[in-house]
Amino acid sequence: MDGMSGGDKLMEHLQSIAKGLSSGDDLKVGFLEGAKYPDGTPVALVAATNEFGGTVKIPAHTRDLNFYVRRDGVSRFAKPSKANFAQSVMIPEHIVTIPSRPYFRKTISEHGPEWGGELGKLMKANDFDARKSLALMGERIKGQIQSSIIAFSEPPNAKSTVDKKGFNDPLIDSAHMLNSVDYEVKE
Repeated sequence: MDGMSGGDKLMEHLQSIAKGLSSGDDLKVGFLEGAKYPDGTPVALVAATNEFGGTVKIPAHTRDLNFYVRRDGVSRFAKPSKANFAQSVMIPEHIVTIPSRPYFRKTISEHGPEWGGELGKLMKANDFDARKSLALMGERIKGQIQSSIIAFSEPPNAKSTVDKKGFNDPLIDSAHMLNSVDYEVKE
């Protein structure tokens, strides 16, 4: 018998599915190990502090205050580019309290119930290639977390933070945390 029977075709198809299912079995989405700020601070630490709230000890440090001094001697605070006088001041060690801003838990509660069904559809659409399906799912969840970070508004920033940043997006300053959301698929 040279041809394949129905049972042989079924077995071949099932083996193909099994091979695809074993191509990726672990999806991680969030702030991955190795993501750091330019000063070496792990992004995951900043993200967790924003998610759950906490206190941060700010060490004593020196800061330049920039002024614009008019000809009549009156001075005002100014941006460095507009200043004609700077004074260094010592800022003592202090504690900053950061309120809980649960953007990650919000993403999970809003979208988590859909993820299983969405992954099932992706598996079927991608011939049960787990690696490809998990990568597509990772990209989707990454976007949902980033959208949650962008949309988050309560509690707002303190007035001093808004003055420093120039805007009131509680979870966005340099956008480094936002841009560090990522995913990986591992076997």
